[in-house]
Amino acid sequence: MKFVPQSAVPSFSPFSHLLPFVAVVAVGAASLLPAAAQNRATSHTTANASVKSKAPAVTKSKAPALSSRTGLRKAPLAQTARAGQKRLAAPAAQPAARRATPVARPVRLAPPAAQPNRAPIISTVPRAGVPVLDPNRTAYPRASMHDFSNLLDAPAGKYGFLQSKGEHFVWPNGKRARFWGINVANTSLMESDHDITQIINNFKTAGFNLVRLHHFDERGGIIDLQAKDSRRFLPDRLRKLDFWIHKARQAGLYVYLDLLDYRRFKEGDGVPNAEAIGRAGRPYNVFDPRLIELQKEYAYKLLREHVNPYTGLAYVDDPAIVMLEIYDESGLFMRRDVWRTMPEPYARRFKTMWNAWLRARYKTTQGLASAWTDAYGVSTLTSGESLERGTVELPAMTWTPQLLPASQRVWATQVRRNDGALFAHDVHKKYFREMKAYMHSIGVKIPISVTGRFEDLADLRGISEELDFIGSNFYYDHPYWAKKAPAWQVPSYFHNHNPVSDIDDRSMAAGISLARVRGKPFVVREWNYCWPNRSRSTGMIEAAAYASLHDIDAMILFVYETRPTARVSYFNVRSDPSRWGLVGVGAQIFLQGLIQPSRHRIVVPYNTVDVFTYQRYHQPFYALGWATRVENDFFDGPIYRPDKSMPADLIVPPGRSGIGRYEGAPAVLHTENLRRDLAGRSVSAPQYLTEYGIVGQPAGNVTLSFDGIMFGPGVQRDRNLSMALPLAPLAGAGLRVIGHNQLQNVANGFLDEKKKRFVFGSLEPMDVLRASLDALQMFHGVPNNHDATEQNVFGTDTGEMWRDAASGRLVVSTPQFQALCGNLNGVGRVLVPGLRVRNLKSGTLIALALDNKPLVDSRHFVIKLVTDARNLDEDSQRDPRFAHLPQGQWKIGVLGQGPVTTFGRASKTPIQIGIEGRPLADIYLDRGSFELVVNGNNWQFYCDTPGARFALYRNGQSRGNQATAGANAGARTGLQSVGLAGDVRMLPQPAGAPRPLSQFPADVALVRGMG
Repeated sequence: MKFVPQSAVPSFSPFSHLLPFVAVVAVGAASLLPAAAQNRATSHTTANASVKSKAPAVTKSKAPALSSRTGLRKAPLAQTARAGQKRLAAPAAQPAARRATPVARPVRLAPPAAQPNRAPIISTVPRAGVPVLDPNRTAYPRASMHDFSNLLDAPAGKYGFLQSKGEHFVWPNGKRARFWGINVANTSLMESDHDITQIINNFKTAGFNLVRLHHFDERGGIIDLQAKDSRRFLPDRLRKLDFWIHKARQAGLYVYLDLLDYRRFKEGDGVPNAEAIGRAGRPYNVFDPRLIELQKEYAYKLLREHVNPYTGLAYVDDPAIVMLEIYDESGLFMRRDVWRTMPEPYARRFKTMWNAWLRARYKTTQGLASAWTDAYGVSTLTSGESLERGTVELPAMTWTPQLLPASQRVWATQVRRNDGALFAHDVHKKYFREMKAYMHSIGVKIPISVTGRFEDLADLRGISEELDFIGSNFYYDHPYWAKKAPAWQVPSYFHNHNPVSDIDDRSMAAGISLARVRGKPFVVREWNYCWPNRSRSTGMIEAAAYASLHDIDAMILFVYETRPTARVSYFNVRSDPSRWGLVGVGAQIFLQGLIQPSRHRIVVPYNTVDVFTYQRYHQPFYALGWATRVENDFFDGPIYRPDKSMPADLIVPPGRSGIGRYEGAPAVLHTENLRRDLAGRSVSAPQYLTEYGIVGQPAGNVTLSFDGIMFGPGVQRDRNLSMALPLAPLAGAGLRVIGHNQLQNVANGFLDEKKKRFVFGSLEPMDVLRASLDALQMFHGVPNNHDATEQNVFGTDTGEMWRDAASGRLVVSTPQFQALCGNLNGVGRVLVPGLRVRNLKSGTLIALALDNKPLVDSRHFVIKLVTDARNLDEDSQRDPRFAHLPQGQWKIGVLGQGPVTTFGRASKTPIQIGIEGRPLADIYLDRGSFELVVNGNNWQFYCDTPGARFALYRNGQSRGNQATAGANAGARTGLQSVGLAGDVRMLPQPAGAPRPLSQFPADVALVRGMG
């Protein structure tokens, strides 16, 4: 990961004449304007918030991985975090003088020329307290017209210290604790007290109840970089941290703290070869005694010794601080790429530890050679290696040994890597126990964890065994770079898929399901749908909705940056209407539980061989996360039984070994590999088949007929069966066959109705998904449709969400919250009474009740449309070199400095919105964004697009003659528009037309553009 500085741009852009104007129309209960008032010109003022010059901003990044197919370096979640290389670029030069604060000034409008049947300009005087949503107008734009601060319960900490109890966080009184959070990092933490106060207030109005303070231990942070060691704090910067915690506490925001992010250790710390170990000393920080000692010292000084002057409390005594992260994206699994290339003296120490661990496990070289001998009698121990001499080489820890140079592959044999995973697991556990015990000794009372390689179950097992919660990341469409090009410079690349179109480990529910560990609170401590993906707004609702379905304990958005100007960038949400515009909506649905948690749980149990067979862990069946909750569990011994204290509705083993029997819940049993140990030796049949007395045999390519399980009756599919089951014994035992070929006397599997099991030999990856969905239907009554599964269409087991990956569409249908997201061509309604729309092509449209009533009965609700937002001067487009590929790479040639635009334009056909039979608004808009907040008779309407016409139907009146739509829409009853000068006008009425249904009252508010 990396932080990139942002340059300041002039206060007034040369493109300012192209900026979208911001119109906020407040329609209150006041009487209609009298005719005299309509016929006289009125004055109005511009309302602009002051924009201050900011310190260089921070941007999260990930180190890229190699892609052999395209020759491009990818940096998605998996490999980017593995490299863990965050660095802060040199700060950009600041302008000599800070910009002058724009001053609101009155503007007088001349009376319009007399025209027949034309209404005059209406009063557009701004009211105090009208929120500014446009990032071009204020340093800290509001997320919504609505204030979501009622979601907070101030002051933070009043219930006592947070506890990790079972699978969730709770307060001492037993009440469940849940957090919708935001990350702030590095120099963004060092703003003025005035700005910190504004930011906290902005978070509060957006509904965030937690802030993660991140990356304050290195450049731009609290450590004195001028000292000879890294053990001294800068008082002024530490005071900034104190102030953040104080203001967050007052506002009702809880605090998540990191200890080791990017600290640069020095020779003066007593750290040899300090420069060579890089930022945070990754991964040496988990095994080097001096680095561990320095981490403890830092924790003591920060958490115990230091007292916050604003609260009078040491951090360990402040219950507003709720989670503690010992290290950020570190550890031996995260930095597995350096095991064989460590600098001295760390290389020597690490190899000595490895050999000592092997001696404890295998005693002698002969014992090790025997253990590393495969079924063919071949040992991977080379002739020069000896446990007695301590010369056994470290493994090359990779999931793709075939990509290594030929000379390195001898160190990447499966059994050597398997023992490497066990070794790292043991090193981690020792470190975790030591650090956790120390934290408790200095008074830490809150849940403690680390963040490692969250798609690596060998890493997650150690964390779950020793620490209090699991933390993971999720990034969609993370930027990547050409293979030999420098990272974090243009051009960069992105895939630009619609987030709703994916179901694999790039997608949210599948990705987080792999990181979920049964029985532990789960925190997605960094997540984002990255710019310049043009469908990222859809992801904002997807993330909040499925986090609710999966009953996640904390969602922490990355990142809120401060900078001197508006600009959309990879991770910064502050200036991005596509993301920031929906955070309050996400807060409401997540914190208020407006989307039900899943009714069922699928458990994926991993035995020791499954966990430490060091190969890629993700499998297609994790797409089950789009239907219900999926979580991993770990067990030792021959039998897995789920803990009865937590429900388990379906067991789906990962199929990575042939050992293990499964009891205590319905199951889908299958085996893709017949391993019996970590040396790769195999068994003749999976253990779960032995109780049936059945032995499978390879059958090769077979055409199978199905009768309703996995596929509809009579459907035939070709399958390559590495383990087919004999057909005759199944029929003789009265078992229902699943997929058979009569001529070849083979079956894919069978149904044991008594034990509620689907039992297979081998099962293709996507067939595991199909069988599991059918098992949920058969054993728990969850509706399932084979054709839908074939098209990657998933409904949740609650019936509240429908995700169509084939069409790139998400529909959320709950009584109080409803959404249409993604490709919306032909979509006009949600699945329950409520939101109705016509003529909307794409984007994210939400309807949210704010009074705890169903939308159809609500008198206080918000309806909002968000589309794409970009920098006006950015250059992002399909790379012509990959144009022949169906989903070829997109390229960013120019990042752009802003201003931000949504490219909204007036349209001839209106987006028509209503709730059931009640029309609400017609908005003549293509792209752009709008928001309608209704609170009884008080209506507020916001639109960011000049020339966008609209009609509001305050009392549910009929839209009238629909024939007036289209070319003649300007004559529609009650139609109004935002003018290019920032004025709001009634549009002409035809002779004899009915009286307008609504006009703007005297307290209309307009927030105009600058200049």
